[in-house]
Amino acid sequence: MSEVVTYNREGSIGVITVNYPPVNALSHAVRSGLVAALEQGQKDADAKVLLLVCEGRTFIAGADIREFGKPMQEPGLSAVIEQYENGDKPVVAAIHGTALGGGLETALGCHYRVALSSAKVGLPEVKLGLLPGAGGTQRLPRLTGAQKALEMITTGEFVGANDALTLGIVDAVEDGSDIKAAGLAYAQKIADEGKPVRRVRDLTDKLEADKGSEVFEQFRAGLQKKARGQFSPFKCVDAVEAAFSLPFEDGMKRERELFMECMESPQRAGLIHAFFAEREVSKVKGLPKETPVRDIHKVGVIGAGTMGGGIA
Repeated sequence: MSEVVTYNREGSIGVITVNYPPVNALSHAVRSGLVAALEQGQKDADAKVLLLVCEGRTFIAGADIREFGKPMQEPGLSAVIEQYENGDKPVVAAIHGTALGGGLETALGCHYRVALSSAKVGLPEVKLGLLPGAGGTQRLPRLTGAQKALEMITTGEFVGANDALTLGIVDAVEDGSDIKAAGLAYAQKIADEGKPVRRVRDLTDKLEADKGSEVFEQFRAGLQKKARGQFSPFKCVDAVEAAFSLPFEDGMKRERELFMECMESPQRAGLIHAFFAEREVSKVKGLPKETPVRDIHKVGVIGAGTMGGGIA
């Protein structure tokens, strides 16, 4: 099994732990480890419920940026999530810090979700010119309905834990700072009550409520003003709409097609270039990380004429 993902059992709860600092990103090692740990948990006859939890300061906070631009190594994230969703033992995702992008998609593939009150969730792919590509556009609206899913996915904004509870994204919120304790307690409750596997893909109430509505046309009209000239927000709407017009498997295929259209877009290339560039400007070549940093309270710009004024 991967060293960054481990499995052990505490009582009747099988604990799958991700430890890949700093943000438990979904690297190839993490994806492979998640599959191996799930297989071990499924074979553990004494494990009644499985718990997915992360070490460090956050739940899975998205893709591994070190793998951007490289060929995807198997297993892909969609395949990992599918295995978790299709498992025959309930899986609880315990969320602290942030569950973002593929991290939230992974949690949506689990059967139950508990979060600390300080946690936040979101699908920020649109900010990189992309859309959620591992089922986020298909599972999220099954929990929140069309309007809120569209808002979250087309803006990439985060939602706090209590709002996520109201929206149905998580099933419980706990105070405190010990996510493993909160996760174990909730998983034990699932075991004690004998709750079954509950797959988000099978939920249809929110889909039925929004079918035939004008929400998608109205949302596109609003984007013409707020996101004029942008590519991916409109593709996000197309992907979410597929959740309401197609069976789940076909919706997943449509999401993938739209994701690849975004990948081929020059806007996506430019936004990801800017993403890396913003991180590079904070680094000074040859300057050790431990160099003390002064607090800056005032900045003076020396210059004259139009150029000096413009810089200021």
